[in-house]
Amino acid sequence: MVTHTLNLESTTLDQDVLCVTTVLPSYLFVFHLNRLLGLSLIRSNEDLRAENTANSFAVYEYDCDVMQQSWRVVENQVVSTAPSVQVGMFDETEQRSLLFAGLSQTDLLVCVNGMTDNLVKRIQSISRVMSCSLLPKNRNKIKEKLTF
Repeated sequence: MVTHTLNLESTTLDQDVLCVTTVLPSYLFVFHLNRLLGLSLIRSNEDLRAENTANSFAVYEYDCDVMQQSWRVVENQVVSTAPSVQVGMFDETEQRSLLFAGLSQTDLLVCVNGMTDNLVKRIQSISRVMSCSLLPKNRNKIKEKLTF
């Protein structure tokens, strides 16, 4: 007898990705998101690394069994300091690295299954969040790279 199974687990490709532009550091944005939505996002033990840089990008995670939602907040850009190679007024220079170069205006990526307009408006209401919008359809390949 042949037995078939149905896998109902959601994957990252099922998740909606919200692009957030903010001046808040990622940990402070996550703090406000936790307070606003009653979540418990925590910093993951493993960061994401870009292919062409040594920088790592912080990941915050929360799985809600009751609501059957999986949340991820991923940094899209990191500012690091490096010793200056030229003689000048400053000993160090800042370098900005992007996880996804095509999203240069995006600071954070919020991944969640079941994104609603109300949820987007609530995230937009966090002070110092300048914009948040769904990931453009032509950038859907980014969802594959957010699988971990």
